[in-house]
Amino acid sequence: MKLSIKSEWKIVKEKLIKIDSKLKTETTPIPTRQMCELLIAGEDHRFRFHPGVDIIGLMRSIWKTIIYRNRQGGSTIAMQLVRTLTGRYEKTFLRKIREIILALMATKHFGKNSLPMCYLYVGYYGWRMNNFKQACIKLSIEPELVDEFEAAKLIARLKYPEPGKYSSDRFYKIERRARHLISIKNNKNIIGIYGTFQNYGAASRSN
Repeated sequence: MKLSIKSEWKIVKEKLIKIDSKLKTETTPIPTRQMCELLIAGEDHRFRFHPGVDIIGLMRSIWKTIIYRNRQGGSTIAMQLVRTLTGRYEKTFLRKIREIILALMATKHFGKNSLPMCYLYVGYYGWRMNNFKQACIKLSIEPELVDEFEAAKLIARLKYPEPGKYSSDRFYKIERRARHLISIKNNKNIIGIYGTFQNYGAASRSN
């Protein structure tokens, strides 16, 4: 059954309120500022300048898809968060338009700086890692204690989820992606671009 934008926004809003409540009451494990900065570096480097939707990134993605038949992502963190919360992944123009509208609404209502942590909290990291808490438990990670490379490898799993069976190729991709994230973060000076960080418990203390 197809929901109206109003109905779908109500669902997304309620889920974000619950996530916000959990992040404010739980002490650990929750994403750190460093992890959010690595996410922004790799997935949304114009984070500071757009209202939840990166028009430049979208236009580039559409251009390369049409001209070069090379599908590339143009989704912001807000758009990826909406996609995760709605569970809608069909590759249609209508779904993309709805995702854009909901991302704009989520950014306006909850504020841009809260969304990276929300996305990390509910993101899929691989087999038996359906959210941040499960990923930390399975990988034996204490967010505030890990070094930058370990934090980056966790973020890399959003792009390359860890499989149920060992795969040397997948782990190579995870480590390569992690180094890439660190390089982008340092070269683009992502630190500081994040702006005012949400004061969510332990996450208010950057690594």
